[in-house]
Amino acid sequence: MAVKFTKPEINVREKLAELDKPSGIAGEAMLRAETVAEQQALIGLGRRNLLINGDFQVSQRGDFTSTTSANNNDFKMDRWQIRVDTVAAQVRQNSSVTLPNGDVTFSHYVVANSTGTGYHNIRQIIEDYRFLSGKTITLSCWVKGLGQPVFFRHWSTANIGDPIYLTNEWQYVTRTYVCPTITAAGEGANQTSFGIGNYNGTVSIQDGDNFEVAEFQLEVGKVATPFEHRSYGEELALCQRYFEKLATNGENDANRYNGIAWATDNLNVFIPFQVAKRVAPTVAISHNGEVFTGSWQSADGSAVTGQGLKGCTISIQKNVYTVKYGYFIRNQTITASAEL
Repeated sequence: MAVKFTKPEINVREKLAELDKPSGIAGEAMLRAETVAEQQALIGLGRRNLLINGDFQVSQRGDFTSTTSANNNDFKMDRWQIRVDTVAAQVRQNSSVTLPNGDVTFSHYVVANSTGTGYHNIRQIIEDYRFLSGKTITLSCWVKGLGQPVFFRHWSTANIGDPIYLTNEWQYVTRTYVCPTITAAGEGANQTSFGIGNYNGTVSIQDGDNFEVAEFQLEVGKVATPFEHRSYGEELALCQRYFEKLATNGENDANRYNGIAWATDNLNVFIPFQVAKRVAPTVAISHNGEVFTGSWQSADGSAVTGQGLKGCTISIQKNVYTVKYGYFIRNQTITASAEL
């Protein structure tokens, strides 16, 4: 018995036309991606931005409502160092910055307050640097300013890509870069640092020259994806692994810690950290606060007697205690730093 098969007609012209169908910017990026990881990054799976506080919203060290003098390697915004050579600079956290893409965010502003030959940079030292070793990465940010052009920077190899010429209008810039091998010896050193600045050896800086950066992102791959927004609470917790302001002078009763007197002149107070630190931190007391011993008394004589990953102990030495009685303190200013 003969069996007859039929097939629908194919319009060859229409099929050929479909081959020319544009895929759009997102589609083109997906087609250019060479690995599944790059495609996952493009559609937002997993964490993409390897920089912490890339939108500069967290600033535990100060509110930056006015400019603050900056010294070389100072930390101002959390996780970000300001690097200054010869020419003094000031920094400021600007809030409610509206970018051309419609995002309302914070920015990091750096301005020269003298004239001379030098440079200004901001950088972040990355803890999990081994992940970047030998990989292709892309840096991106919004930037504007006045004066010398700026460069993306990797401190082991100097400038990344072409200079970025500044104007008073926000511009979105990206650069792709193949990281050299990053060794363990680089932890906390130059080869694990990424940032932006007007470093090109040394350049002529004029009083008032400035650059302003927003939505700074570093990600694996050859394509810059939209900035990864994280909530303030999540970003704060990431920052507190490296630095935490435990208490602030002036908060009074909202800020009490309990302790036990082990001698008539020694009160030990344990203060827990909100987030476990990277390593045992350096703990500093810049205001001793008050201790309640029936009435509030100055806690002068406070000293750090121990610090670990999850908290620290301070000793307040006053000859007013009853042994093994409990007391509490308030109004302290205590910081814990485990910065790289």
